[in-house]
Amino acid sequence: MAPVDHTRAPVVGYTDRLDYRPGERVSVHASASTSDARVRVLRVDHDGNAPVRTPVDVDVPARVSVPRQDFDHGSYGLVSRPPVLGAAVSFAVWVWPTAFPAGRAGLMSQGDPDDGPFAELALRADGTPEFAVRTAGGVVSVRGPVLRLRRWYLVVGGYGEAGARIEVRPRDRLADEAGVVVTVPPTGPLVAGAASLLFAARRVGGRVGGHFDGKLDGPTVFADLRTELDWLVADTRSAWHLGARAHWELSHGIGGDTLLDLVDGRHGALHNQPLRGVTGHDWTGEVLDWRFADRGYSAVHFHSDDLADCGWDPVLEFALPDDLPSGCYAVELATELGVDRLPFFVRPTRPTARLAFLVPTLSYLAYALEHVHMPFLPEDPAEVAAPFARDNHLHSLYDRHRDGSGTAIASLRRPLLGVRDDHVFRHAGGPHQYSEDLHLVGWLRRQGFAFDVLTDHDLHADGAAALEGYRAVVTGSHPEYWTGAMLDAAQRYLGGGGNLGYLGGNGAYWVTAIHPKQPHLAELRRGYAGVRMWESEPGELHLSSTGEPGGLWQERGRAPHRLFGIGTTAAGLHGGGAYDLAGPHPLLVGLSSPLGGFGAVQGHAASFETDGIDPLLGSPPNVVLLGRATLGEAYVQADTGPTTPHPLGDPLDRRRADLTLLDAPGGGAVFATGSIGWCGALSHDKDDNDVSRLTAAVLRRFGAGPDTEDDPDAAAP
Repeated sequence: MAPVDHTRAPVVGYTDRLDYRPGERVSVHASASTSDARVRVLRVDHDGNAPVRTPVDVDVPARVSVPRQDFDHGSYGLVSRPPVLGAAVSFAVWVWPTAFPAGRAGLMSQGDPDDGPFAELALRADGTPEFAVRTAGGVVSVRGPVLRLRRWYLVVGGYGEAGARIEVRPRDRLADEAGVVVTVPPTGPLVAGAASLLFAARRVGGRVGGHFDGKLDGPTVFADLRTELDWLVADTRSAWHLGARAHWELSHGIGGDTLLDLVDGRHGALHNQPLRGVTGHDWTGEVLDWRFADRGYSAVHFHSDDLADCGWDPVLEFALPDDLPSGCYAVELATELGVDRLPFFVRPTRPTARLAFLVPTLSYLAYALEHVHMPFLPEDPAEVAAPFARDNHLHSLYDRHRDGSGTAIASLRRPLLGVRDDHVFRHAGGPHQYSEDLHLVGWLRRQGFAFDVLTDHDLHADGAAALEGYRAVVTGSHPEYWTGAMLDAAQRYLGGGGNLGYLGGNGAYWVTAIHPKQPHLAELRRGYAGVRMWESEPGELHLSSTGEPGGLWQERGRAPHRLFGIGTTAAGLHGGGAYDLAGPHPLLVGLSSPLGGFGAVQGHAASFETDGIDPLLGSPPNVVLLGRATLGEAYVQADTGPTTPHPLGDPLDRRRADLTLLDAPGGGAVFATGSIGWCGALSHDKDDNDVSRLTAAVLRRFGAGPDTEDDPDAAAP
């Protein structure tokens, strides 16, 4: 546990979730370097140059006291009533270390090392495992040989009348390795008594600390000094009926947090969301899906920097007015040293407009604390999110844990400083995600398009019902992360005659899950294709929360091309392009070519990450190309594909952005811009530009314009 480092941000916070309805209560959690904070609730908009923040009449105190909070990093398991320490004890566990600790990390630790009954298997900073117990003569310990990282070892430590003993057996013995047994003489009887048991952590100063990085498999407790281990090496799962006092089967309930004891019901619980659905010491590679495996998935991967929920006490709770309009809002906390504005989104109790803006909250969460360091790219000092995340060991779904493994789980219950109305993406020097999407929000208002907002989380929970009553739905600029339920809902909406404006790029790319029982958590597993900062370990592509296979949606036959007509083609962090219009079309009347050589994102409407037509991946033959932007050498292909291309595949340079229109079978249509930068170009020259004019023409065609409010032919599907 460590106090929040406020060097980069004097005050930070989060709300208990991002999506609300009028009348619901908002819980605000915050930390600050100075305690006194002014409070305002704001409606957030954009004037084309900067965010516009308008105070809202909500019953909140003018000031609140904000304490300096702690981050309680590190995942672990806790068994509150394990077997009581008696005359003798042995701990056994398979260990796959991924990083050595700075000091001492618990593997299995019962009691407090400072006082009372105590027995512990731990990993030291030098890579050696150690077993220690408290006896009448003091604490006695015995060490084993150095463990290699990312290799499986059975580690067994015990104490009895013969003294203390540790044995280490490698699963796959190297030429310079062998099973090692080390013993030391006894120093008196064990200090007996009851005490809780920790996995992957230990008590430090009376609190949980000393977190372990790596996998544990098959933790077992015996009430004697175990010396015959061949049977345990051969089949750890048999321990429960061969004299063990407790044996926790970690392959049970992978989607939850329960640790199942097969011997005497001494069940435990996992804390801070370690990674489950991971391969264990007996995985053979024959089965790749933990749902159908008889063995091989009885491990848990713990990280010393896991954080599922800050758990801060609320500094403020308030109710939203029953008549609060749908829109983008923020709770502003301002101290004498700084300010933070915590975003939230209000969905109406029923549709109040013909148009809905689908706020990509899953993509906001995925990127919110991204701090990947790219030494070849300068960083804009205006970005606060990345340095704050580095200072406080917070991770996005793009970052790696301390041990080098990819971060597969992200939580809304942390300060998500990348989701702020003035966020600047450090590598591009401009807006990204929420701060760019506000350009769309402001443009819609200025152009007279009435709209409601709803979030990814709303769409996932309510399905197609969330879209009922809307003639058209528009996405944000970078809606990359979608759940299967969201795809189903969008397809059903289009099948019923709805219209979709896909106003971004790189959409519906990664398979993502919202935890069924903890919706503040999102999970993904990155596969072995696509633009990726890390890859899942072999055999670990299936999500623990839902069991479904992860990776790209296209690898599951649901490429975004099937929904939008286009899918990801290229990426670049400098420059971009303008669209050469493809030819006569009613939507293009009066527009000039090239279109969009301007914008808040890298100076172009076609920029950052882009999409294009690809029949091989599912672009329907009736998709109409309205325009195409060529991006040049500053961009790279998003996926190079096989060495020998498919003869029906895309023959063109993938470093491009396609502007398209697709008529759907239900009578609706999909307009797709093929670029993250599109929304950032809407406000150029006070909205007097062809990107703005084309987008407005599309929304009017969809029946969502201000001049179609009373048109009976524009009724919602």
